[in-house]
Amino acid sequence: MRQSALFFSKIASSYLVIFILCLTYVGCATYGTKIEQVQTNLIKGNYEDALKNLNKTKSNRSMLLYLMEKGIILHYAGRYEESNNVFDQAESLSEDLYTKSISKEAGALLTSDNILSYSGEKYERVLIHYYKAFNYIKLNLPYSALVECRKVTLLLQEYSDQAEGKSTAYTDDAFMQYLAGVLFESQNELNDAFISYRKSEEAFEKYAKAYNIQPPQSLKYDLLRLSKSLNFIEEYEQYKAKYNINDDPKDVDPNDGVLILIHENGFAPRKSAFDLFLPILKTDNLDGKTDMVSYSGRLRERANKNYNETELEYLLRVSIPQYVSNRPIISYTRLNTDGVNVRSEMIQDIEAIAFKDFEEQMPMIFLKTITRGLTKYLAFRTANKKDKGAGFLVNIFNFVTESADTRSWLSLPNNYQMIRTTLPSGKHNLQLNFYDNKGVLVKSEKIDNIEIKRGKFTFLNYRTYK
Repeated sequence: MRQSALFFSKIASSYLVIFILCLTYVGCATYGTKIEQVQTNLIKGNYEDALKNLNKTKSNRSMLLYLMEKGIILHYAGRYEESNNVFDQAESLSEDLYTKSISKEAGALLTSDNILSYSGEKYERVLIHYYKAFNYIKLNLPYSALVECRKVTLLLQEYSDQAEGKSTAYTDDAFMQYLAGVLFESQNELNDAFISYRKSEEAFEKYAKAYNIQPPQSLKYDLLRLSKSLNFIEEYEQYKAKYNINDDPKDVDPNDGVLILIHENGFAPRKSAFDLFLPILKTDNLDGKTDMVSYSGRLRERANKNYNETELEYLLRVSIPQYVSNRPIISYTRLNTDGVNVRSEMIQDIEAIAFKDFEEQMPMIFLKTITRGLTKYLAFRTANKKDKGAGFLVNIFNFVTESADTRSWLSLPNNYQMIRTTLPSGKHNLQLNFYDNKGVLVKSEKIDNIEIKRGKFTFLNYRTYK
């Protein structure tokens, strides 16, 4: 009787452990769901409530995400110093996490990537510096904003070095190179501005192939204008011929100032998960000597195919992440003020970058996921041979802990659009009209009393969520 009691006690304890693990991994998989309330309050401008909701998502493994989400909320709340303090922490943490711990990677083979600390996508790490730069602009600290631009240059060089010899789309950032050029020009650092504009043009050539984003007209005129100002005659003639343009007449009046308006549009795409069922056949004869990498490739080819029960040894379930499109209704913006009517130009497509970058990662994601599933299967088979009950428990554990890593920075815009125009010095009331892709007006907004200073740059960013 005593031995039976001990046996049932062990079984009960095992089920309790499995139950706790179920709760733990279900909790890990709900980051995207929890962030929905944060987004709802962000849309409404309820920033304090958004921060309270965000606190519910806080965890050690997703600390970088928490910091990035918090930084962007504080930015829109106008709490620029607090926002930069948080983004400073995010920047430091992202640098520490980018090279992942070998021990935790090994652990992920037995459970899920969700046990790893989220280290950020490449474009997410770059955009930390965008918001820091804009915070400094709002605080009237332009040279601190330029520091962020220089940091981005170093980070992008790191990406370029890592991609040496590999076909990788995102090794440069045309948007951030362009913003750097505008910021350098605003401080009359024309040589640095010209270099950044040229880097942006080169990056846009890659963008055109990878994301179908062409260089904005304003960049073409910037290159033409600065090459002329710097007396780079050869480059000046080159850009005139290349883009079939002449000097922009809007840049002639010395009493004008420059308005840079960045429209941050919609929400970034979200990751979801889909299941693959991979048949392990009785004829496979898996053992410790099996080449798991090669076998994983064969298994992937069998995904979701039907086999007779007599052929099947085991049906392996694996969970794969995928991005889901989240295109906003708003397609472009028109700025109207004092006779000026200018349309925005797409300058950064986060959705396109996210999809392409993820597409390049997918072979490795598949390999890791299937290998992890096989490792779990072999653990089940070993346990099952010794004890059917133990095998049953391991199988439950395997099923519960198989979850795709669907974390990403969800409060980011879907895309960034830019208007660069000159305006007479003085105060202006800006009328912003937002249109869908058929030219139907979706939303209008007025921004009053924007001061344009003679020969100076004025920077604005405006967020929509539709």
